[in-house]
Amino acid sequence: LPPSMAPSLKDNETKHLEAHDYHKMMTESNTVIIDVRNHYEAAIGHFQPPPGGAEFIDPKVRNSHELPKWLAAKETQDKLRGKKVMMYCTGGIRCE
Repeated sequence: LPPSMAPSLKDNETKHLEAHDYHKMMTESNTVIIDVRNHYEAAIGHFQPPPGGAEFIDPKVRNSHELPKWLAAKETQDKLRGKKVMMYCTGGIRCE
């Protein structure tokens, strides 16, 4: 992703959630959870939202360079529109 296309870190509305708040938000139906780890990591294990709660999404990326393309896809944008978006990864690098 060229730096000119990257979102401003000063203007975004992201926030870190404590574990209790993250798990509570997983119960909300207007929410999606994106596992931004490599696909093989998500296949080994991932957060499982409760029935009627958030929708789990594995973008099936092989490396972090593929994530911006997946996020920019019309299908992805349509799926995320109007939803609360939660993300997680192994070390925080892709999520923050």
